Order: sequence, then C-alpha cells, then structure tokens
Amino acid sequence: MSENILLSLESIWAHKLRSILTMIGVIIGIGSIVAIFSIVEGNTENTKKSMLGGENNSISLQYATKETLSGQYGNDNGKKPDYLKPLTSQQIKQVQTVAGVKDATVSYEAETDVSLKNNSVTSKVLGITDNYFNYEGYSLLEGRLLNQSDYALSEQVAVVDQSLYQQLFPKEDGIGKLIEIKGLPYRLVGVVKPKEDQQTGMFSFDKKTDRAFVSINNWSKFMGTLNPEPKVTVQTEKSDDLQPVANRVADTLNKMIPKSDYLFGIQNSKEMEKSMEDYARSQFQLLGGLASISLIVGGIGVMNIMLVSVTERTREIGVKKALGARRETILTQFLMESIVLTLLGGILGITLGLAGGKLATSILGYPYYISLIAILGSVLFSIAIGLIFGLLPAMKASRLDPIEALRYE
Repeated sequence: MSENILLSLESIWAHKLRSILTMIGVIIGIGSIVAIFSIVEGNTENTKKSMLGGENNSISLQYATKETLSGQYGNDNGKKPDYLKPLTSQQIKQVQTVAGVKDATVSYEAETDVSLKNNSVTSKVLGITDNYFNYEGYSLLEGRLLNQSDYALSEQVAVVDQSLYQQLFPKEDGIGKLIEIKGLPYRLVGVVKPKEDQQTGMFSFDKKTDRAFVSINNWSKFMGTLNPEPKVTVQTEKSDDLQPVANRVADTLNKMIPKSDYLFGIQNSKEMEKSMEDYARSQFQLLGGLASISLIVGGIGVMNIMLVSVTERTREIGVKKALGARRETILTQFLMESIVLTLLGGILGITLGLAGGKLATSILGYPYYISLIAILGSVLFSIAIGLIFGLLPAMKASRLDPIEALRYE
C-alpha cells in the first residue's frame, strides 16, 4: 500500500502542471461545498440569534395566555386578573437576581400626548428602569440619559427619540426645556436614536419611533396604577441560556401576580427553530448539489487524464507484467494513483473552502463555523471520486496484453 502511494506521488510530481489542472474541478467542488456549509450554517445561527436573542443575548417575556405562548394564535380571549399591581423596586431586584440572569430591565408603555405649547404629538411613553438603554437598541444623540439621581429623587425629566424631538422642536434646541406628558411638565434632558443595525431578539420587532422615556418611578403618576402590563427583558451571558433563564424569570414573575388565564412566559420557539434548520438544510442541499456538478466534471477530468496515463505507460505496464506483476497489482497501482490525485485535490479544496467561508462570513457579518463532519465528508467524497472515476482506467491498464504492451511504441 505504502509503495503504491509513493509511486502515485512520484507520478503526480513528474507531471505537476497536468496534475494541478486535473485537480481543479475537485478543488473547486470540495471548496465550494465547505464554504457553502460555513455560510449557510453562519446564516442560520445569525437568524436564530437575531430572532431568539438579538446581538446582546436578550429576550423579552410576553404577558399572554398559555395558548398564545404555546403558539396557538387566536386563543387569547382568556380572563385577565381583576387587578394587576405595578412591580415594586424590590420585585424588580428579585427578577434581576434569578440564577443565570446577567441583567434584566422592566418597562411600562402607554400611548398618550406629548406636547410643547400648542404642538401636540401622540406618542408612546415608556417608564423604564435605569439600565434600559444598556441593551435596548438606542444610542445617545444629544444631552444625557436618565441617571441614578433622577431615579433616587423621582425627578420629572424625560428623554425622547429623534423622531419625536424633531416634531416638537423642528427649528430650535430643546435640551433643558419643558415639555408636557399628559399635561404634566417634564424637563427634556436627552435625545436618542434607534441603532440601525440593532437586533433586539424575539418579540422585539416593534417600530422604535415617536417615543418618550421617563423614570419608572414617575410613570404611574400620569398613567395610573390600574392593570399596567410590564415588559420584562432578560439578558444572559450565552444565547443558549436564554430560554431556560427566561422560563425561570417567568416562574418568578407569575408568583408575584394574581392567578388568571394570563401569565408571563416566552413563546415556544421549537417549531421556529425546526423551520429554520429545515430551510438551512434545503439551502445546503440545493447549493451543495450545484457545487457537486463541478466534482463530477472534475471526476471526468481525472478519468480522462488517467486514460492518457495508461496509454503513455503501456510499455511500462508490459514490462511489469512480463516480470510477473499480476492484474490485481496493476489495478491497485492505477486506482491508488487516481485516489491520491483526487484526495490531494480534496485537501486543497478544503483549505480553499475554509478560507473562502471565513472571508464570506466576515463580509456578511455571520458567525463562522467549521464542521468536522463537512471536512470528513469532503475527504471521503474525494476518495470516492477517485475510486469511481479511476476504476475504468485502472481496469484498462490491468487487462493489457503484456506482449502487445511491449510492442507499443
């Protein structure tokens, strides 16, 4: 076996240019498959991340019926509790200390009028905790954000988004001026804008425009305390921890509220994940099938070159047979040469595919994955190509008549 491998390498080295040209189809085919796997897998993980955990491993809990949380839409006619109190600061701290929680923010939201003199804009007003802007997809444009002093003193200050700010102050600087939120005066201290590339995870695809933000301590002053529904967003260290940690937080929250048909939870995402994996599989099969065409072309090229090699070495084969070489020996030698040729092409293709996949995922902004299964499959596929397309030339060489072969010029 080792002798045949050495003879194969010597033959390939003796015809370097021809061998490289022969391997091109295999190199491109294997390289394409490996690169496609990295891109498709990276795209799938990127989609999962954006839908399940955003760019910062966060997920928002829903307040809905069990049917809605399990994915049975249209069955949300359950009875809500008669009275739902706002979460206290102690309860919010309790949520933030649940095992696995890196950070958690609570916010309340309602639609009301935000006005400046005679200019009134219907806007969403959010009562937020002090860590809300850490990972909720906004960047500071002007002024400042709400600080610890604002919460400690329950200061009536507000931050608005760029869209609302431009409607209230189209031609003047509004930082430091008073605006009214549902008739109550609030001093404007900052302006934020949504981050264009921010992905905030499942259940967070709402439009982030025309919003005002105030301290959660002040929210109930003008919106009341009757049945507010908090939005709870949980952040973890790893995206794999999101669902189990969110379930623990949901269990903690559900112990704080009256029993009813409504409860906190996260939507069952197993079906969504399965759909994404099925889609990725179909994409890989389609693109992999197209890339396999070049492997077939490469295999035909290998067979052609091996037939030429058999013709060129007819006299050599005749000498070996005259000296007692058996048909199996000649068959094995040429078959091994074909396999070594395609295997080398496969190794070069894997290297090219890994580099191409890394470059493509870097440009597209996807996470980069290397699959040992894809690499092992490529190696086996390369051997199979050499075996299948090298069989005919090897059989031709083994069946040569030694007398006729020795006469060949």
